[in-house]
Amino acid sequence: MSLAPVAPRERIVTLDVLRGFALLGVLIGNSYWLYSARAWERPPDTTRLDSIAHWFVALFVESKAQTLLTFLFGFGFAAQLLRAEERNEPVMGVYLRRLVVLLTIGVLHVMLWWGDVTWTYAVAGFGLLLFLRASDRACVIWAMVLTFIPAAIGAFPSVRSAAAGLLANPSDLTRARQTFLTAIHVKRFWPVVSAHLHFALVYQAPFYFSYYPWLVGRFLLGYVAGRQRWFEDDGARHLPLFRKLVLYGLVADVPGVALTIVFRSGVLAGHKLGTAAHLAFAVIEQLGSLGLTAAYVGTVVLLMQRRSWRRLLTLIAPAGRMPLTTYISQSVICTFLYYGWGLGWAGRARSAPCVALAFAIFALQVAVCHLWLRRFRFGPLEWVWRTLVYLRRPPMRA
Repeated sequence: MSLAPVAPRERIVTLDVLRGFALLGVLIGNSYWLYSARAWERPPDTTRLDSIAHWFVALFVESKAQTLLTFLFGFGFAAQLLRAEERNEPVMGVYLRRLVVLLTIGVLHVMLWWGDVTWTYAVAGFGLLLFLRASDRACVIWAMVLTFIPAAIGAFPSVRSAAAGLLANPSDLTRARQTFLTAIHVKRFWPVVSAHLHFALVYQAPFYFSYYPWLVGRFLLGYVAGRQRWFEDDGARHLPLFRKLVLYGLVADVPGVALTIVFRSGVLAGHKLGTAAHLAFAVIEQLGSLGLTAAYVGTVVLLMQRRSWRRLLTLIAPAGRMPLTTYISQSVICTFLYYGWGLGWAGRARSAPCVALAFAIFALQVAVCHLWLRRFRFGPLEWVWRTLVYLRRPPMRA
């Protein structure tokens, strides 16, 4: 028997639900800050709903959705290795092809939208190969080191400037950003392509040295969870563990919530922070992100043990079964809505409409995924990915 994609009967539904939630969070965050260009062109929020939407994104979405997505990426790597071991088959060639294909898809996606993460996940994915023979304890220790140390160092503006200067100078970033913002308001598609490719590279210059270790650190946490088979029987074998994740995760997030409120409320505006404050804030931010993500994971697993909640949560599972198609189709939809070659809403959407629109788009995607998977085993991009990775075409019809 040779390596092949996971059959539908082998899938862990809880993981599909978690992927669905992660994709919803990614869509909300990207729609709020990036697709809409609110990160640079922010119309004033004028209603209470805008304020609620702003704090919702700040406290419950930012960094948490991507942390969950990277955790699941690492888990997928472990699951692939475990299946190979059970079948006494080599996996390295398949894994390397998986990364190369993902990198190619990501580079093509960047032409449509500069903020694609699939190519960065592929690059960071090679880092997991360094830990194939490491113990679970070593992986967890390295995960903490790679998460906290680069983030703490990168908290200092002087360090970020020095790191960015190795790849680009500040004027390069300024020009690339201005070219990008100009291009997204033009009523033609092709000027956006070159602007995206350039901006995707230059944008990372200030934090590439912390971002890639950050990714590998989170991959490692998912990798350990996969090796320990946390989600077998939809997590039913490890319920005490998931209860602890909820409790300790929420406790760990409390300082992060307080820090976010302090910064977003402008309490520290005009105050010069010392070295100790920079370090403390960086550590608290990362701890809060990990904590709330852990609480999300534990909560979903525990709710999936209840019949009524399981029926409700599995409604979004089809989106998690088609994660690549769902993610990239979000870019197609959102760039059409926000960019000049489409409806041109960029720079004009307030907080509440951005968040509401993200929920509406995801609801539409879930409905389409349900219809698609009634007839087919994989999403279209998942089928292409698997064909290129396993070097044969898996049957598409359900």
